[in-house]
Amino acid sequence: MYTNIKNLLFDFGGVIASLDKQQAISRFKEIGLETIEDYLNEYRQSGIFLEYEEGKINDTEFYDAFRKLAGKEDISDDDIDSAWMAFITEVPAYKLELLEELRKKYNVYLLSNTNPSIMKWAMSPNFSPAGKPLSHYFDKAYISYHIGHAKPDKGIYEHIIKDSGMNPSETLFFDDGKANIEAANQLGFQTYQTNQDEDLRKVIELIK
Repeated sequence: MYTNIKNLLFDFGGVIASLDKQQAISRFKEIGLETIEDYLNEYRQSGIFLEYEEGKINDTEFYDAFRKLAGKEDISDDDIDSAWMAFITEVPAYKLELLEELRKKYNVYLLSNTNPSIMKWAMSPNFSPAGKPLSHYFDKAYISYHIGHAKPDKGIYEHIIKDSGMNPSETLFFDDGKANIEAANQLGFQTYQTNQDEDLRKVIELIK
């Protein structure tokens, strides 16, 4: 059971959106980066992919660096975006409905390691059948490349605590990454490690 909860903090990929890493790897290889598995780790990227998620390089710099890494100058920006989007398999409708209901009772926040390629879609009306962007479903969205840190870095958690004023002990954090959960635990958050195939509504019932 989780008690004294006032804030809910959700990861995006693997919690709200369902992911297929192998599908993305296949697409990256298809457009020309055979060594993609060296950079896409289970919950945190590396190399230029991590730099992109941490906001250390912008769109243009990432696209150019990607082409250089692949050794192919004819890879289009859209091709690269399509490979990022191959991660996303679906956003279950019930989860969006659940978020809208939860906002009536709790402060609801997003905390995601992601990049502008995916957020161009997520923050547009194309995100949901209702024509609402991802930001509609949260009081505030905290995105790694805006903050300059990526989970499980302590800095990203310290930023959201300071910015939102949330008390970690009154906040339940949902994430699918063990390292991210452990980092949040160290700062006093209540946590739940998710499986993207489970019914989040049953988890919410654990809050008393």
